[in-house]
Amino acid sequence: RMMQADPVHVVTKEMFFQNQFPYMEVRRPFILGVQSQQWKATLSHWFMKFLEEEGLLKRVFTQNIDGLDYQTGIQRRRVTNVHGSIANVSCEGCGREVPFDVFCEKVRRQ
Repeated sequence: RMMQADPVHVVTKEMFFQNQFPYMEVRRPFILGVQSQQWKATLSHWFMKFLEEEGLLKRVFTQNIDGLDYQTGIQRRRVTNVHGSIANVSCEGCGREVPFDVFCEKVRRQ
């Protein structure tokens, strides 16, 4: 019923803490697609890697959560993920970090 009134309700933090299942069902294709590299780094991502190799890149600020920056091998310390990144998974409750592949296996099974 809430989804009919507000379709984005499923991705709110409040909803996630009440019940993770709807969020995970909506995000499953994205999460597993990132793992399988369904989406590839673009020319812009590779240009940032080039700038890093030339010593010209200080920092990348990104609002994207897809982690495509990391496909190029750019140093993680250079990337600031404004809204987080799917490449860095941690528990919302306790903060414990989980390797991305381990998380994806749980997403695939559940």
